[in-house]
Amino acid sequence: MAVAGSLFAALIFAEANSPGVDLGAVKFVLPMVLGSGLFTGLNRRAGNRKMPVANDVRKTELLAFPPRPGSGWIVVMREKSAATAALGYDVLVDDVGITQLMPKRFTMMTLPAGMHRLFIDVPGARSDFAVVPLDITVTPGAILIFAIRSSMGVMRSSLRFDPVADTPALRATLARMQLVESHG
Repeated sequence: MAVAGSLFAALIFAEANSPGVDLGAVKFVLPMVLGSGLFTGLNRRAGNRKMPVANDVRKTELLAFPPRPGSGWIVVMREKSAATAALGYDVLVDDVGITQLMPKRFTMMTLPAGMHRLFIDVPGARSDFAVVPLDITVTPGAILIFAIRSSMGVMRSSLRFDPVADTPALRATLARMQLVESHG
């Protein structure tokens, strides 16, 4: 949007300051085409892929957190973020990719009791994109919920997992979000 807007402003300025020059529809079409192309290219570079979404029955069943012997539940949610809305975040557990999350989606899985490492990968991101892994201890019957938080800066951007309290309000929020099936 910024690139298209800037190009449109530059073309309007050039037309206004150049006597006898009429760019006509070019000043509207060119920024739209270039802006759309840039967005499409960035989206492809991001490595976004379609992930299976659970139906409402399955989501309700899983959000009841049925007990699994010797395991605990892990929930990773991604809220809406304007700065990174077009990027899919790959969620990894113990160096194994389990899913990719887009904004306003979450995933959940059971993990055996013990130590585990959560990690976020952003396919196609710059090399200076800092991602902070999180080492967690899962106990049998535990429900651990984490939100992916982003901090976008000019020189460095970062992602991290923030623990979120399991409250009725949070469960209502999860019920409104799309559940992305995990695998791996």
